[in-house]
Order: sequence, then structure tokens, then C-alpha cells
Amino acid sequence: TADLQNGTEDTPDNAEALFTQLVTGNASWHWPEEPEGEHLIGFDTLSEQRRFAPGQHLDEGVDLTVIQGERTARAIHLPPPVIINLREPAPSTGDLLTDEQLDYFRANGNNALIYIHGYNVPHGEWGRFLKYDGSREPYHGNAPSFAKAYRWHPDKATVWQDGKALSGKSTVTPGEEKLNGTGAHNWAIHMEYQLNRAAGFDGQDWMPYSRIINISWPGNTGAIDFMQAELNAMASGRRLVPLLHQLANAGIAINIITHSLGARVGLTALNILGTTGHHNLVDHLFLWQPAVADNALTNDSSRDVHPLGLGVFPSAHSAAGKIVVLHSRGDGILGPANSKELLRHIPAPDPGTFAKLLTDVTWTLVTADDPLDDLFGYARGVYGKKWWSFPNFLKNGFRPPIEKLYKDYLPLTFEAWKTAHPQRSAYVPEALKHTVKANWARLEQDILAEANALRQPCIDCLRNGERPPEYTLLSPLNHRASVSLQVAKDYVLRLKRLAVNGWFP
Repeated sequence: TADLQNGTEDTPDNAEALFTQLVTGNASWHWPEEPEGEHLIGFDTLSEQRRFAPGQHLDEGVDLTVIQGERTARAIHLPPPVIINLREPAPSTGDLLTDEQLDYFRANGNNALIYIHGYNVPHGEWGRFLKYDGSREPYHGNAPSFAKAYRWHPDKATVWQDGKALSGKSTVTPGEEKLNGTGAHNWAIHMEYQLNRAAGFDGQDWMPYSRIINISWPGNTGAIDFMQAELNAMASGRRLVPLLHQLANAGIAINIITHSLGARVGLTALNILGTTGHHNLVDHLFLWQPAVADNALTNDSSRDVHPLGLGVFPSAHSAAGKIVVLHSRGDGILGPANSKELLRHIPAPDPGTFAKLLTDVTWTLVTADDPLDDLFGYARGVYGKKWWSFPNFLKNGFRPPIEKLYKDYLPLTFEAWKTAHPQRSAYVPEALKHTVKANWARLEQDILAEANALRQPCIDCLRNGERPPEYTLLSPLNHRASVSLQVAKDYVLRLKRLAVNGWFP
């Protein structure tokens, strides 16, 4: 047993545990399960310094020799990972770092790297540390490696593990999801590990290993509902603003890496910061395969060709010192760059064998990490097809998210009548005309009321570095710091034009 002396668990640098009533001789030291994800990487005594890989001594503890008198030892832990979860409603303080986390980034080079994942990534969970129990004797002619048994520690593994190395000579490799987690947690582990490798981490000495800040946002709207994911990205970007303020006010340099549609999350935050005069708040912004318009960084909003006005981020560039755009030819969301790349993805069949071609393509898809991502890659990407409304059963295009957003104001078009009565498509009942007209009047009134009600609160919150209110009816404009009455009126006109065209640009 131990009594905590001269500190609390909230100030680990000053915490001291005093162990009493020990018997001299061999002993083992174990550490508590909390905080979750804090891994032992070092143990220092007056006579030696010992270093460990995370998870190395989970069961047996650290061997010690208890001697007469007082002996001092220092345990060194890799701090818990940092994930800001923007998927669930939370108070504004829930999106910020704790004082301990701020102290960590100050002490660790006084800089922080923020990573924002892309489209269609679930929140997921951490993996587990693996413990190998050994091999049994051959059974019915099977090799010992076939009978190899894996046992999993209950402790969550928040660092990357090499499945091939852990499997030894076995032909059976532990599953990636069990080892390194799923969804945003899997992305966090891989990105953090590889960024440390790029900074000189050798995979052996964990003392210089650095944590990053991972942003988990609700981009998993389904493999085809890209437009809803865009709306979610902008709402998440608004919530990200106070975190950037917090880091900057603490004097911590900020670097951001976004992937795919995560670019819209990051650019929304920077556009709001730039609009409110916070220039060069971020040192570097890296847009990795950004799923945004090719002119998204223009400072001229008149160049926005998006039918609802959410294509460009005219002030985002001013909030970052440098912006780097990275692209890949192998991105199934953005699609292959050319026909040669498209053909490279398709397996070559036996001459004249269509069935073989179909079989090979199907096998490629079912064995892919993300089959739909690969499928849309063959079809030149999902990004360019976000407006598609055919085939109807896919429920893609802008109609599903717009009808979800304005469900209390439907119908806004005559499409339902024409679909139900194609033989009378030229005739629309007067009652339906009056209903649609009244719905538009109600919607316009409520949109203008929302713009009027939230404009000043948005300005006040952003002036104080607080989370700005989130627009609901005007959610396609959440990338703006605030929405004026004139901008709201223009948005209603754009929305009406889109409705007349069947929600297709």
C-alpha cells in the first residue's frame, strides 16, 4: 500500500508515493489503471535507468530490490493520448485541453500538432496490448504456429503495435483492429506514430515520443451521403475555434494536418478566425488530399461557384502563416487523376473473359480496406458525384440532407406529386401550390429570424475567444463567422433556385 505525499494525482510532477511496511528482498512495482492510456516507459533509481516499450510490464510489474532504509525511484509515463470528440453535444469547456495537457505541450517543445481525419471515419475505440501465451503441440498434422494462442490485456493500447513483429514466426497475424483500434482511434495511432518516426523516433526509445491532438468529428454519414458530411464538417469547425484560441493564448505554436474532408473542418475554423482578425494564428496548415473546391483558398468570395455559397473560405489563408496542399493519385474519395490511373486499378482479365474481369474486380473490392472507397475510386471518386441524384435508392445528392434540415417545412417542391402522378405531371393541384408557397414563406421568415438572432451573439463569443453559436436553418453557412441579414436573404434566393431545379445545381 502507499500514501500519496506532497502532491495529488492532478499534479503528477509533484506526486510522491510513500511505501511502508515492506519486507527486504525482491519485489515488483505496479501502477494504477487510471488515467487510461498512460503507459510506463521508464523507471529510474539511484543505481540504474530502465526504459520500456508501452505495455511491456503490464502483468509482472517492474522488478525491484527492497533494501534497508529509504530508497527513491522515479516512474516515467507516456501521457494519455489527446482526442477532442466533436461528435456529441458538450459544454464549451469539453472541447478544450485540461491544464495538465497544456502544461505537457508547453514542456514538450511549446508546440502542438492537430490532426483532423477525413470523410466516413467512425469514432471507433482503442486496441489492446497483446500477450502471447506460447504454442501448443502440433494437432492433427497442423503446424505449431497454427495452434498459437493470443491473449489480450484489458488495458487499452494507445500507441501503434507492429502485428507482424508480434506474431513472430506464426503465419497468423493479430488483427489490426484488435491491436491498433478502429475508426478515428486507429487514424490517431498511425498518424502519431509515423509523425514521431519522421521526427527521428527510432521505435525503441520512447522517451522523446510526443503526443498529438486528434480531432474526432461526425464525418461517418454513410459512404454516399457526402453532402451531410460537409454540413457536419462546418459545424465541427465552429467548435474547433475555441481550442485554437486556447493554444494561442497559452503561447503554444499550432500546426494542423487535415485529411480529405477534414480540410473543411480546419478551413472553417481558420476562415472564422481570419474573419475576426486573428492573422497567422496557426504556423502551418497541411491540407492532405483536401476534399474541397479547387479554389477553396481564394480570398475573393465572388469566385464561389457553389449554388449555396459554401465553396470558398476567403479569410482562411490569413489565419495561417503557411499552407501546404498535398495530393495523391490513389485517393478513392477524390478519384484517380486520369484514365491511366483508372486502368491501373482494374485487374487485367484473361483474354475475352468478361466473367474473369468481373470476378477480379469483385475480389479487389471485397478484400479492400474500404470497398466503397475503392469502388468510387474506379468511378473517378465520390467528391465529384456529391450532386448525383441517380440512382434514387442511393439517396445521395443534396436532396436527402436538405429535406432532413428542413423537414418541418416540406414540401418545398412539386416533385412528390409528379412522381406519384407522372401522367399528370404538367398539372399541379392548387392546394399543393398554396402549401408549397406557404412553406417557403415560413422557412424564409425563420431563416431571417435566425440570422438576426445569432449575428451579435456570434460576434460577441468570437471576440471573447468562446465557442460561437451554431446555425441550424443556416447550417450550410456555418463556415462564416456570422451571417448578416443580407447574406441570409441571398441564401434563401439560392435555395429557391436549387429547389426549382430539383435540388441539382
